[in-house]
Amino acid sequence: MLSLVTPMDEGPELMLDAAMNDDFLIPAGKAPGLRMPEWSHYRGQPIDLSRRRSVIVRQLSTGLSVSDVEYLTVDYFLHEGLFRTAVIPVNGVSDVYGQAFNFSAAKTRKTPHGTEVLRNRQGLPKRKLPILNHVQSRFHFRPGAVIQLYELFDEALTDPVAETDDFIYSLEVTGPHGVKFNMIDGLRGNLLSAHRMLSTREMVFERLVVENQTVTESPALPLSEAEKRELLLESLFRSHRAGLSEPYYLYRICGTNNCTSSPFQILDRVVQYSFPERIGSLLYRLPLNPRFYLRIRGLDSNPGQRTLVRDEFREYIDSPATRARKREYVTRTNAERKVRRHKTEICSRSQHDS
Repeated sequence: MLSLVTPMDEGPELMLDAAMNDDFLIPAGKAPGLRMPEWSHYRGQPIDLSRRRSVIVRQLSTGLSVSDVEYLTVDYFLHEGLFRTAVIPVNGVSDVYGQAFNFSAAKTRKTPHGTEVLRNRQGLPKRKLPILNHVQSRFHFRPGAVIQLYELFDEALTDPVAETDDFIYSLEVTGPHGVKFNMIDGLRGNLLSAHRMLSTREMVFERLVVENQTVTESPALPLSEAEKRELLLESLFRSHRAGLSEPYYLYRICGTNNCTSSPFQILDRVVQYSFPERIGSLLYRLPLNPRFYLRIRGLDSNPGQRTLVRDEFREYIDSPATRARKREYVTRTNAERKVRRHKTEICSRSQHDS
């Protein structure tokens, strides 16, 4: 059954300079009132909302019934570097895939010809910390059931600016500017959870083009049409409910809230398992082995298959436009980092002088 809880009715509230409902609807990068909550080590600091935040499902915000809708209107869908309003056909999902990548450094060794990356039997780089895996869901839509994208907060919804036929659901951390995921903050719950919805091509730009990650994809999950629809709805509603109210916990005995636990908990609410599979579904808290988690749920139709997302998007990755966007993105990011470092040095000198 779908859980239709109103947004932000659970968990601690954010510290705001103005009313929550006002600031929550301001576009990313233009919401100076959104600050880290009291329970965070970074309490009071402005939140970086430039690329990571949960979505708002308009029908839920206005109290409309969603039990039999054909389309949902979603704000803060990320595509081509901009937040958009997306109109999503909820009956249009053709396939759902599991994706994963390990974000620890690759193992290497010195050779007479230089440094060599060590690889496993599948030809993928071996990692120094095999348990640090990021998990995300990919929803692909049938022809004729594409997602229409509009300017953010467009009310008329008559002139789409783009469209896409697939997107990613991904829980990631966000926090103050310049603070990235780290083990200490992840275990202590100092950062916020952002339940992101972004086009698959935008994920490719972030993870493959900029970060050079190795993202693998499972075969399509063996789901019924009803399960595909419900999984889509549950993912959207989960993001909407979370808003910017939830701490990210890499691990807790009760209350784990990380990139692995969230998509698997959503999956477990939707899929009807046999008894052994239901026992297997108890494994979800730690990002140890995502494909094994699918296998013990009976959802990995070909355990030996490791599809590389890079192969599917090779033309986009190698295009001159994508290369130019990467150069601009890296230049801007480095400039912003330099400004933050300069401000930190000024503050440190000021505190030392006083």
